[in-house]
Amino acid sequence: MKGISLHSIQFALSPRFLRIAGVVGAVAAVCALGREPVLEFVHAQSFAAVFQLNDGPGPWFRCSAGAGCVQAGTQSLAVVSPGSVVRFIGGSETETVHTTTSLLWPLTSAGDNADNMPFDQAKAFRGAQAVTLNTPGLYVFVCKLHPFMLAAVIVDDANTAGLDLGEQIRLVNGVTVPTLSDLGVRLLRAFWVITNPQNYQDHNPATNPGLTWLVNLPAVDVRVTGGAVISLASLSIKTTVDPPMTPAVAGVGEVWVDTEYENTAGKAKPGTATAVDVTTWQVTKKAALPQINMNNPHNMWTDRDQTVIYQTQWFSNRMAVFDRQTLKLLRNVVVGDAPAHVMTRVDTDQVHVSANGDGHVTELSPFGGHVQRRIPVQFQGENPGHPHAHTMSFDGHTMVTPNSNTADSTRIDVPSGNIVDKTPTGTLPIATGMMPDASKYYVSNYVDSTITCIAIGPPSCHTAGGPVAVKTINLLANYDPVTGAVSGPIGGLPIQTPVSPHGKWVITANTLTATITIIDTATDELVTMLPCSAGCHGVNFGARAGGGYYAYVSSKFSNDLLVVDPDPDDDGSAVDAAIVGRIILVDGAGTLKDDTPTLNKGMGGQGVLAIPLPYNGWVQNLPPFWKEQLTPDQQQPIP
Repeated sequence: MKGISLHSIQFALSPRFLRIAGVVGAVAAVCALGREPVLEFVHAQSFAAVFQLNDGPGPWFRCSAGAGCVQAGTQSLAVVSPGSVVRFIGGSETETVHTTTSLLWPLTSAGDNADNMPFDQAKAFRGAQAVTLNTPGLYVFVCKLHPFMLAAVIVDDANTAGLDLGEQIRLVNGVTVPTLSDLGVRLLRAFWVITNPQNYQDHNPATNPGLTWLVNLPAVDVRVTGGAVISLASLSIKTTVDPPMTPAVAGVGEVWVDTEYENTAGKAKPGTATAVDVTTWQVTKKAALPQINMNNPHNMWTDRDQTVIYQTQWFSNRMAVFDRQTLKLLRNVVVGDAPAHVMTRVDTDQVHVSANGDGHVTELSPFGGHVQRRIPVQFQGENPGHPHAHTMSFDGHTMVTPNSNTADSTRIDVPSGNIVDKTPTGTLPIATGMMPDASKYYVSNYVDSTITCIAIGPPSCHTAGGPVAVKTINLLANYDPVTGAVSGPIGGLPIQTPVSPHGKWVITANTLTATITIIDTATDELVTMLPCSAGCHGVNFGARAGGGYYAYVSSKFSNDLLVVDPDPDDDGSAVDAAIVGRIILVDGAGTLKDDTPTLNKGMGGQGVLAIPLPYNGWVQNLPPFWKEQLTPDQQQPIP
């Protein structure tokens, strides 16, 4: 145990540490430290806990050194004493930049923010950050680029019973609730789901015959609101999950899903792109691209002829281009740090990739041959915006970005590359969806659980008092965060939020509440909520055979793809929207693949792409083979 300080050993062997019953003994903790590299021994002398940022999945913030690291049903938790210094290292285990940002923290006894929270950085970084934590309570840190990356630190007062979570927690957007509130419990449970793949949902009867879902929290006593001491294990849940279901009506073409957490035998980094034939509902292709060690594939798009897949690698700096039919790699292009989403420009077929770890959108020639421009999303001198899921207009002239670092949205004139407008949004905007006529667009604000409607031309966001230029739609307006009472549709931590090809609905995937919410664009009000799977994340529309559309919904902590019919009776209303299918995203005997899946099979559903593209501007450019499979209304979604 050379290099471990006496102080570290004393803390690790203290009675306080030993009270973490059923999790790990002090001897095991010290021995685990003894297996770490010498570099980490030095960290342990100076820091109570060191979190190593890595490419996951699960413990993306892995507590790797320091006496505060505990194995309490997760590798992303540390327990430290007041006055401790915690360090975060983004080094050799990750290929891109990150942030280490306060998501929530305790309040002091006077009701003030603890320790000058929030802890944040002006931009994403490589290297290390450190923070000193003094006030007892629960602190959770998140990466603003990859907001499922979580680290938790409990600052514990040894003179109180149970590990201190604090009387109240405050989120970075200002929301404050008792620790033992419905929202507080949801967040606690979500932490153990997100950071431990053993808590993911398995809808595959072949590997989960009972279709049970068990979320295990450790048998650790914690002190919460009012000084009550409870065991975290009391918050564990055991339930059943829904089985696979084949839709009665086929779709058109195929749908691709980024199964971002799936590991394969031939590479070190996680992630595959999975194709489902929606005429048979079979998994037909899986691309892992082991020859480039494809790293966390996050979102996809295709060219005008639907022949290639543009695949971003979110934990790298590259976009892969591969043949949609054969999975043959065509190129692997450097586009900027943490490329998140990709779309094409309808009039030129150029490719636009959001450099989520930088401050621009990268423009490439058709088929991703070479970089042509880097289009900034912030003005000179401003902090980088870190744009995530941008959207392009039907004519290729307008692009809108959600800027996760600067809490605003940028509208860009694409031909000139100039910024036309910047509009404030909620906290950590992450995705956009645009009306098919480019009259307005919607931004999902992840931490705020809101949607910002922004008019592009005249005021067109609907309110009871008439149209306005900007409207905030609160997805938790029907939810009491203390009691958990629900009086209507709700959505917590919204992510992808596309507008339907004909412009009638906005469908949003909500990861905290595991719900799918639908907004009627004629009123800009919530009208429907459907249940989703754990980590509900991605949404995109595809053509339904015979007319209308399906919405395909993916989930990060599950292995299924939901098929949603927003309008089963074709009356134009989404009030009767229904889940009509559940497809398991694991390979079968007939699946074409370039590597062998090994762990987290079908898990990590994020980007979704339907072939053929059904959206206004793109659908009109389809080759005859695809266009002939669509109805006249699908070929021309709006007049």
